[in-house]
Amino acid sequence: MKANEAKVGEKYLSKTGIPVTMTGSKAGKVLIKLETTGTTIMVNGDYELKPYDEKGIGKESKLLLKVNGKGKTGGGAKAKNGGSLAAIIDPYLLSGGKTTQEIAAEVAKKAGDAGKGKDLEANVRARCWTFKKKGWQVVKDDKKRVKVFQKKG
Repeated sequence: MKANEAKVGEKYLSKTGIPVTMTGSKAGKVLIKLETTGTTIMVNGDYELKPYDEKGIGKESKLLLKVNGKGKTGGGAKAKNGGSLAAIIDPYLLSGGKTTQEIAAEVAKKAGDAGKGKDLEANVRARCWTFKKKGWQVVKDDKKRVKVFQKKG
């Protein structure tokens, strides 16, 4: 289905499996809200959307939803700042393969104004601490690359 045919307030899936909610249209573009981060983006009217289906949600989207308290097992959902650094940091921690310094450098590139004047390495360490507090496991390999994953059982 095309984005301009979607109903306002209805949930859909993007081509990549990200859950989105149709919020309206503006200047010939369609506004959709990403459920993973809470940000609203503009897409063309011919942007392809799929009907919402829990099984169609992508793996990383499921993890982000869970981390942000919006997934099936997500605990007390709190209001999230759409431009938060956590939304940028979390995918790097979940995928692993980068050190704290490398993640901070990537965040500095992507965050723009949200990262100006902040200690981004401290923010990465704080996200690791938050994951630990929620029962996740934070592992560093011999090259100090950080990865977080949920403990089994």
